[in-house]
Amino acid sequence: MQIKDLHTKIVLILAGVYFVSQFLRSALGISILDISQDFNLNYEQIGRLGGIFFLSFALMQIPLGILLDRFNPLKIIFYMVIIIYIGTIILSFSNSFEIAFFARTLQGIGCSVCLMGPLVYLAKTSSRKRFSTLSGVIMGLGGLGSLFAFSPFYKLNLLLGWKGSFFAFSFLILAVLIIMIYLLKNTKVESVLNDNENDLKSFIRIFTNRNFLYILPMSVFGYASFAFLLTLWGSNYLKLNQSISDNDIANILMFTALFWTLGSLFFGAVNQKISSNKSLVIMSAFSMATLLLLLTFFKVNSYYYILIIFCLYGFIGAFTLVVLDHYRKLFDSRILGRVLTSANLFNFGGVFFIQWIVGIVIEFSTERIGVSIDKAFSISFVLISFLLLLSILFYLKSDETES
Repeated sequence: MQIKDLHTKIVLILAGVYFVSQFLRSALGISILDISQDFNLNYEQIGRLGGIFFLSFALMQIPLGILLDRFNPLKIIFYMVIIIYIGTIILSFSNSFEIAFFARTLQGIGCSVCLMGPLVYLAKTSSRKRFSTLSGVIMGLGGLGSLFAFSPFYKLNLLLGWKGSFFAFSFLILAVLIIMIYLLKNTKVESVLNDNENDLKSFIRIFTNRNFLYILPMSVFGYASFAFLLTLWGSNYLKLNQSISDNDIANILMFTALFWTLGSLFFGAVNQKISSNKSLVIMSAFSMATLLLLLTFFKVNSYYYILIIFCLYGFIGAFTLVVLDHYRKLFDSRILGRVLTSANLFNFGGVFFIQWIVGIVIEFSTERIGVSIDKAFSISFVLISFLLLLSILFYLKSDETES
């Protein structure tokens, strides 16, 4: 069936862009087991390789906020996807930790626009009522990239190896670029922003906002508390259970990603029907901390027990969509790009921090203190749960909307 609605076409291709980003964000989740063996990585290096994607992603947020406010966001997205393609090609031919590190840096830089770009586009072309629904659609459909990063990608790795698998995926990125060229050539999406506010003043306004500061800890530790498990450390943690095979690990992580996708659709829909962002965020964050503690203190060597916990964790972990909408309520649309990307700086910077810290904690606990790897993971899980609960205390002090 031919799609006549230009807006629908753009939403679908943005979902495709987000699919690429979600895949690359999660791709090390299962392939890190092979990469760490090939390059003989220690736990700190594993954490650093996983985290650099998110750090480069985070550091691009402030300049992207300015670019997205001033220029056509679709063009910015197109140029960044080119960087993603280059990084993926380099990764597929890497033969050392340093080259893989550089390739993941490029992927993180390119993917930095794949969520905020679509959200800014939607915020400036859709009504406030449709913002949550359409962003939920993009995050939900694009979130399928995380599913591909696990069981399907695991099977592709068995067939082609991890390098060949990344090279094969690069052709999908190329297809997205070709479609974007067609859309940009045949359509005109004008920038709707005519903002003369000084960039420095606008960022001062954002970072001195009382509510913005109270929500920041939830940005730092909210998404990171979910992403560290799915995108890097989950496979290493599950590997400790002798009764779970590599194929089981890939399936558990795939279903976790699936339930995150379902959670994105759920939170996008529910957020429209309730008046309070805060209650939904607080309940979700508390539930995540509880589930993480269950994995720590109630160890059951059952595939289905672990699968259920991980799926619930994935579903609830999608609550950060509501946090983004809470930020949106604090400022007017003139500086919305800068607001969202400022928030995302901490959102993804938090993932880098958590992934790297987990690697350092495990390396220090096992090599210096001499505890078992199982106990080292338990220490990390307790630390993350504490940080998540602490972020709730700050979040409680925020207002629903700017007074």
